[in-house]
Order: sequence, then structure tokens, then C-alpha cells
Amino acid sequence: MTGEPPRVFALVQEFGEDDETGEGGEEIVTEVVAYGLALPDGTAATVGLIGHGFGRWRSPYSAASRLHSDLVWLGEEEA
Repeated sequence: MTGEPPRVFALVQEFGEDDETGEGGEEIVTEVVAYGLALPDGTAATVGLIGHGFGRWRSPYSAASRLHSDLVWLGEEEA
């Protein structure tokens, strides 16, 4: 195997909920929309939270961009 070892990531989206007055008081909710695996060749695979929506991507970053999500790396950080 060449390249980097596989790494696990999540794709998350933030949603805002306005209070009844529409002034301030907006609550931000962060939701995981998919989990993914960055593969040694630089590509990525993702699967939706309930097991639907499998995807193959050029990179984890392209998956995040196309799914309008933020990329969050999971697991141990490199030393």
C-alpha cells in the first residue's frame, strides 16, 4: 500500500433556528450528514447516516464541497 493510511471523517452541516421574535437568539444546530473514509490513493468514500447515499469522491474535500458540508477529521491526530 502506498500513500497515506486511511482516515475516518465526518461531514457536518450547521442549521440556524430563529426564535419567534426574529431578533438574535438564533440557535445553531450541527448535524452529521455522512461518515467517510479517506483512502490511501487520495479518493474518499462516504455513506449517509442511515446507511443510504453511498458516494465515491476525488477527495474528502470534494465530498464536503459537493455536499455543502464541513469536513471534520475523526480519530487520533498525527504526532
